[in-house]
Amino acid sequence: VDADGHPGDRVDFLMVGSEATMQKAFQEAGWVKVDRSVKDAVLHGIFSSLSKAPYLEMPMSELFMYHRPQDYGFAHAEPIKVAESRHHLRLWKAPLQADGETIWVGAATHDIGFERDQRNGKVTHKIDPNVDIERDYVGQTMNETGMVAMLDYMTATIPVKDARTATGGGFHSDGRTLILVLAPAATAETGRFDATFANLF
Repeated sequence: VDADGHPGDRVDFLMVGSEATMQKAFQEAGWVKVDRSVKDAVLHGIFSSLSKAPYLEMPMSELFMYHRPQDYGFAHAEPIKVAESRHHLRLWKAPLQADGETIWVGAATHDIGFERDQRNGKVTHKIDPNVDIERDYVGQTMNETGMVAMLDYMTATIPVKDARTATGGGFHSDGRTLILVLAPAATAETGRFDATFANLF
């Protein structure tokens, strides 16, 4: 949800692995950790301008899960179009583990342009309404790192298939959630994790 409690992006993937392994996997997959503070954003923007490099670390808005904003934000973008088009995701550390390993809950969307924020009339990013494409893009980029020990999908008891973002934009999904278990976290059979994941929904 956003700061006012409006439902936000769909949770569409779960990742299992230590914090260090998770960060390493995103780095290997070419995802960039986005800035969290205004100070970081200003400094990065200045340095990027001076070096004529694309500013890929541009902050994203905060969404809340477990009563707190995302723990991490990552972006993947075409440098020349980063202002209007970029792949991005938010990650929250879940309050439970799978076989002693940390579970990260993720929501990924693809910015494809701009639209009007229905909460306040301001301009905001428009996401690709077919959010499954972005979910699978995350899986593809992670799988290419060689750090994924298991890639699978599960469907919640009451899956989210049609909804709106906090800004009012609509999206649709087949209702499945991507499961990514990072090596060496998954050395056991897939079934050992099923009950733990089910408790998240």
